[in-house]
Amino acid sequence: MIVKSTIRKPAGQRREEIARAVLRIIGEQGLTSLTTATLAAEVGLTTGALYRHFASLDEILIETVRLGTAGIEATLPDPKLPPLDRLMALARNRVRLLDGDPGLAWLLRSEQAYLTLPREAAERLHDVVQRSRQFVLETLREGIACGSIRGDIDPDLLLVPVLGTIHAVIGSGRSARRRSGGKRPDPEQVLLALVRLLEPPSGKTNSRRPAIRSTNKTPRKKGTAR
Repeated sequence: MIVKSTIRKPAGQRREEIARAVLRIIGEQGLTSLTTATLAAEVGLTTGALYRHFASLDEILIETVRLGTAGIEATLPDPKLPPLDRLMALARNRVRLLDGDPGLAWLLRSEQAYLTLPREAAERLHDVVQRSRQFVLETLREGIACGSIRGDIDPDLLLVPVLGTIHAVIGSGRSARRRSGGKRPDPEQVLLALVRLLEPPSGKTNSRRPAIRSTNKTPRKKGTAR
């Protein structure tokens, strides 16, 4: 049972506390369980006290996404690192953050979040996801250009296993703990396997192998010139 706090905290600290409570509720019970009543109980306040810090539940959700996306952006590693090291640093940072925050992980991966969140929050979430994808894509291109990442596969295609592996490692942690009492694939070994996939095949160079290119092209409309 949560005892209501009688200590008056600074407004900024209380707002962050409320936003983090939203992520806990989403991660443990799902977004449909988030109400002002459940949120007030989680932080030990009355519903009236919540509205002394936020004008509405939408404003609370916007602040929650702002806090969460700030954490996501902080996982972007030093762009001066070599490309493969940069990708590994990003993957480790994301796994460390999101494996411990299933609410934030759900927001990033769920289509329902975009349909449910206030527009400002959904747009902020979309922007940080797109920036992350662009960061990975540019890192892959740089690695291909310098020869540290295989050049026989289009970077747009390599993007899929990179992001998919990160998401799979994060998800495997929670699902494995539920199924087998804590047994899970070793995240570091999975990420090292990803590096082996990205490295140029042994004894080969990027320029000597036939390329596998993305076929994701915009279809030409009928009746238009090429």
